Amino acid sequence: MKKFNILFITLGAYFCFVIANNIYAKANIKNGEIIDNKLPENIAQIQNNVTDNQPKIQVAILLDSSNSMDGLIEQTRTQIWSVINAVSKVRKNGKIPVFQVSLYHYGNNSLPSAEGFNRMLNELSTDLDKVSENLFSIQTNGGQEYAGWVINSAVNELKWSNNPQDFRVIFIAGNEPFDQGTVDWKKAINSATQKDIIVNTIYCGESENTESNLWAMGASQGKGNFFNLNQDEKVVVIPTPYDGEIARLNQELNDTYIPYGNQGRASFERQQAQDMNAFSSPNPSAGLARSEAKATSSYRNSSWDLVDGVAENGVDLNSVDKTTLPENLRSLSSAEIRKIVDEMMLKREQIKAKIAELAQKRLDYIAKNTPKDNIQATLDRLMIDSLYKQLEAKGFQIQR
Repeated sequence: MKKFNILFITLGAYFCFVIANNIYAKANIKNGEIIDNKLPENIAQIQNNVTDNQPKIQVAILLDSSNSMDGLIEQTRTQIWSVINAVSKVRKNGKIPVFQVSLYHYGNNSLPSAEGFNRMLNELSTDLDKVSENLFSIQTNGGQEYAGWVINSAVNELKWSNNPQDFRVIFIAGNEPFDQGTVDWKKAINSATQKDIIVNTIYCGESENTESNLWAMGASQGKGNFFNLNQDEKVVVIPTPYDGEIARLNQELNDTYIPYGNQGRASFERQQAQDMNAFSSPNPSAGLARSEAKATSSYRNSSWDLVDGVAENGVDLNSVDKTTLPENLRSLSSAEIRKIVDEMMLKREQIKAKIAELAQKRLDYIAKNTPKDNIQATLDRLMIDSLYKQLEAKGFQIQR
């Protein structure tokens, strides 16, 4: 009990450090077309420069957000970081891939019926804090679950890579008949396979019925995997002796970020808010998994963080608008700012190394203390197992 009390005190202290402003962003839809809130041109260019010469892993997650799907949404919110951690172990010919995630929700009465009750919440993006923010913005509401329609939307609306060496996949999850709606699911999935997009299906209902068979047929036609998920199963969490220190180091990691540019402050606040969302979720391990993910190569913030911007894109400090920097840096020269950036860069790498070491110890501890007959078929486990097999089939390597 003493260890647990120390853990809870540490996490409580952590929350005191974090100031969060939840910012919910929704794509605008007009006349059936999605009009996303576009990034300023200079930031979009930075993101393009980061990803041009690296292999890509592109994942679209399509979630049923009708009334009965609260368990699915909660599992996705809390377990997405475990998936990100797993993807960070993937390489292609020695190169670290760029990991991009898009998020849709569908089957929700708050969405227009003329658009199939579905909505893109974000494009394929490396901004994982934005993905998390959008996950927490979803509110379940009754509606018609048109799987074919939302698959078709994702296939045709997203900017999928044309490089045959890159990896493209859709995960669609729901619990209603797969053939609802006026868009033929077979044609939608055929459109996906023509673009070399794998379609994996996750059915959140009884495993043996006509509906589950349709979901399995969807995965088969999409050259993917079919899974059955008990979305309401309580996830077993095993506390470890390393949890409190990982949480503390996460706050130290945040202190190395230097927001800049038009989106800098808002993105920095989003980072803090998503820490709060993860650490205050019903699953105590969510915040720890997020902390570990922030120490991996999948967590990229060069579009708004000066440290990443200099390291990844060689941002010219002479061209940075100093009015967008933290107040204590605005009066400094470019040389003085560069010195601080270099100090934060070194400090960040040291913290990341410590988190990575503790994360492995935490993983080993959990594996040692999990009964072999108690391995759960959770959303993250299903997604990771599927991704690893499909990525290896595509020529990617997993650093196990």
